[in-house]
Amino acid sequence: MALSLRLSSLLLSCKGRARFVENGRLLQGLLDGFSVEGVLGIHSVRALPCVMIYGSLVAGTAFQDGDADYTVVFSSPASHEELSRLEKLKLASSSFLEVSREHQQQVLSSILKHIKLQGSCAFLEHERIFTARVPIVRLKRMGITGGDTNCFDLSLSLDGLRNSLLIRLYMESDPRLRAGALCAKRWGRSQRILDARHGWISPYALTVMYIFYMQTTGRSNCVINEAQVDKILEVVAAHHSDDYCINCSQFYEAIPCVDVNVSEVLSDLQGFFRFFSDSREFDFDVDVVDIRTMEKCHSKERWLEEMRGFGEGERWGLLGYEVLMLRDPYEPHNLGRSVDFFRAEFIRETFRLAADKSAEGILDLLMG
Repeated sequence: MALSLRLSSLLLSCKGRARFVENGRLLQGLLDGFSVEGVLGIHSVRALPCVMIYGSLVAGTAFQDGDADYTVVFSSPASHEELSRLEKLKLASSSFLEVSREHQQQVLSSILKHIKLQGSCAFLEHERIFTARVPIVRLKRMGITGGDTNCFDLSLSLDGLRNSLLIRLYMESDPRLRAGALCAKRWGRSQRILDARHGWISPYALTVMYIFYMQTTGRSNCVINEAQVDKILEVVAAHHSDDYCINCSQFYEAIPCVDVNVSEVLSDLQGFFRFFSDSREFDFDVDVVDIRTMEKCHSKERWLEEMRGFGEGERWGLLGYEVLMLRDPYEPHNLGRSVDFFRAEFIRETFRLAADKSAEGILDLLMG
């Protein structure tokens, strides 16, 4: 079976994609009449809530058992001058309004209270998770008969969507890179190293590592300015509609798997495993994974120097164990912050063992 066909068979189905979009439509409807200005006690700028999906569905890397998360941001017809003077709501570079981090718990609680008052949401269960770096509410949607239960997270952060869209632009621009990134993700899951909530790295972090490797080694010429995402979102903010499907439909469409040269992708993967297992190519004690185009940081020493003025607690929240240094393309934190020394050593060894496999061995693993 051709690699593209095999990957297509593993990706999220149209039915699964439609279910996530329908959840977003439900949330958008439940937020009708919600006033973020009233919650925050600021003057009205006619801010309208806008529910957006982010995660692997948007990035184009979702497998059949993939999930989706949702964020609520706000759009307003007021002038940029008026919006820039707001307190507690900040005008993002994409022209959306974001709730300041210190007020997100308050607004999320109010959103939860608002949707619970809607008669149609009796089948939603919830859980507040406010101890996470980004506060979220976990919602459970139960079918009328009790079947088709699915859970999803709701936050107020725009950065998750920005990150997802950046990856999507890479996946759309370079089919060979996408094929390799999907294979790397499948491999990472089979090795059980993808679980940021339990001290490993996230699938998103592994994808960033793969993009970085492809760029650094010259195997891909695809370099996307992260500001391009804000320009895309600026158009969405300017044309925000009450029709949920109009707002972001282009972000939710499946990216087709294009035929690629299997030998090239396998060579890329072997190189990827070698790259992160050989300190002569990438030294985790010295180097930083960074796919930014602006203010790029190549060394761990420089990154730590930039953190010198931060308090111990704040530094820990941003960098964590400081063992695997994987720079977020938008936020000032480390995507590998939850990985301690012992898990980092396990990850390196997992890369080393994969690097020793033949191309046929890698293909068998991916096709299994």
